[in-house]
Amino acid sequence: MHIEIIETVDRLFEIELEWDELYKTDPHAQIYLSCQFIGAVALRSGRKFRVMTAWTDDQRCLGILPLVVTTRWSKSNRCFYNVLDMLGHVFDADYTGILCDPAFETEVCLGFAREISRMPFARVVLNYVSGPETRLKTFTSAFDRAVFTCKNKEHFINNGQTNNLICPYIDLPDSFSDYLAGLSANSRQKLRRLMRQLDSDPSLKISRSRPETYAQDVTILSDLWYSKHVAQKGEQRATHLAALFKDVIMLGLATGIVYLTVLWRRDKPVAAQANYIDLVKRHSLFHVAGRDQTARDLSAGLMLQAHAIRWSIANGLKRYDFTIGDEAYKYSLGGIDRKITSAEVYAEKGTNWNDRLDDSCREEVFKVIKKFGKEGRSLDAQAAAKQASLTWPDLEPDALR
Repeated sequence: MHIEIIETVDRLFEIELEWDELYKTDPHAQIYLSCQFIGAVALRSGRKFRVMTAWTDDQRCLGILPLVVTTRWSKSNRCFYNVLDMLGHVFDADYTGILCDPAFETEVCLGFAREISRMPFARVVLNYVSGPETRLKTFTSAFDRAVFTCKNKEHFINNGQTNNLICPYIDLPDSFSDYLAGLSANSRQKLRRLMRQLDSDPSLKISRSRPETYAQDVTILSDLWYSKHVAQKGEQRATHLAALFKDVIMLGLATGIVYLTVLWRRDKPVAAQANYIDLVKRHSLFHVAGRDQTARDLSAGLMLQAHAIRWSIANGLKRYDFTIGDEAYKYSLGGIDRKITSAEVYAEKGTNWNDRLDDSCREEVFKVIKKFGKEGRSLDAQAAAKQASLTWPDLEPDALR
C-alpha cells in the first residue's frame, strides 16, 4: 500500500471511478464522502485541500480522507500556525470520516496518520466523524504521544440541550402507511392530519426545486433559515452560514444529490427543506430547513419532514437520516439513536510541531505580513517575516513591503 496526497481538482476527477468503487465497497460510506460532494467542494477551496488516498500496487483505491488546510495567527505566540480540518465539515457537511475498504481498515488508518504526522500543522480537527469508532481510534493512535495529544470532543448546542453527536435515523418500510403504523398513536394521528391538510387545502402546495428555480428556491431556504437563526447566532455568523450552505446546496442541486422542496401558502413560501440523496446506499439525509416564524397556525416544518419521509419511501430509499442533533421532534417521527465522534490531535507546543508552514499558505502569509506593516504592527510583522523565512528561505524582504 502507498499513500498519495491529491492537491488538484484534475487528479480528483481522474480517480472518480476508483472512488466510486471504494464508496460502494465501504458499508459505512455516506454522501459527504462521495466523489460528487467532495469534488464539488474542493473546487471552492483553491489550493488548500489535501485528499489523502491509499492505493495497492495494482492501483486499487483502499482509502480516502479529505482534508483542508487553514492558516491562523496566534496573538500569544506571535506566529502563524496551520490547522488540518475535515474538508467536508468546512463546507457544511453534517458528517465526515475516513472512507476505506473494510478489509484494510487498520492499514489505511495507520497509513494516513503516519503521512499526516510528517506534515506541518498545529492541530488536526476531526469533527463529526461517522463510521466505526475503531477507525478514529486507530488513526489517532499512530501519532507520537511525545509530540501530540489526542482527545475526544463534545458538541452541545441550544444551551446544552441538544447533543450534536447523536444522530437519529429511521429504517424505512415499503410503504408510508407501514411507516405511520410504527409510530405512537399521537404522532400517527398528527401526521395523518397534516398530510390530509396538505392534500386537501388548495392554498397549500409543495414544489420540488428544478433547474429553472434552483436560484430562487435556495434563496428562499437561505432567507427563511437566516430569519430564524440570526438572533441566536448573531448577524455576522448567521450571514456567513447562510451564504455557505446556499453555495453548497446549489452545487448539490447541480450534481443531482440534493432534494429541495418549498412549501407554499398561496404565493408565499412558508417553509423550505434540503435533503441529500444517496442513491448508492439508498439513504435520504436531512440537511437544513427554514420556515416563516409568523405562520404560527401551520406546522410547516413538520409537514415538510413528513413529506420528505413519504417521498423517500415512494422512491425506494431505505433509510431516513435526521443527521446531527437529538431534538425531540426526531423521536416523535420514529428516530433511533446513532452516535458519531469528534476528536482533535494537537501539538503540545501550540504551534506547528516542526516550525514549518504549509506551502499552500505562502501568499496568504505574505498578505498578512504586509497588512501588519500597514497597520503599524511592526513587532508582529517582524516575527511573522522571520517565521516565513524559515519555511521559504528564498524570501525577499522587499516582497513583504
